[in-house]
Amino acid sequence: MNIILTGMRGSGKSFYGRALAQLLSWKFIDTDELIVKKEKQTIPEIVQKNGWHYFRKLEKELVKELSPLDEHIIATGGGIIIDKENEELLRQNGKIIFLYRTIEKCAEYILKGEKAKDRPSLTGKNLNDPNELLKELSELWQEREKRYRLSADLIIDVNTEIKPEEILEKLQEF
Repeated sequence: MNIILTGMRGSGKSFYGRALAQLLSWKFIDTDELIVKKEKQTIPEIVQKNGWHYFRKLEKELVKELSPLDEHIIATGGGIIIDKENEELLRQNGKIIFLYRTIEKCAEYILKGEKAKDRPSLTGKNLNDPNELLKELSELWQEREKRYRLSADLIIDVNTEIKPEEILEKLQEF
């Protein structure tokens, strides 16, 4: 079985994914990082050169490769789960965990982090401007909330400081 982490940009999927993998002695995969490595380009470069449609195609191909793996923590890009086929493939050998963080907290996390420049806009907004970032996250949340919640086997609220060990306890309960 794998553990699949979904959620908005800045919800902590990579942070918690690495920590959970270490706690379980499993392997960790960040789908965005893997795409960057395979394409030898940053996500903004991929999107600028080929568009979001091409990036989503890369995600789908990657999900097909990852779905048969075992004992992996997989941190997905924020948009992977909006594709029902991706969800079905990931679910074949995994449990989907939605990490819920408010858009305000996601924006705060993104703006203080090193990876902020690696996140291209999906709506054309300037993501270095806190107000524009909040607008984009709000729009994405409106589009994605239902899919995140419906696809989740477990929803974990990460709005407050939650330790990876606490997430592991919740995982063991279900």
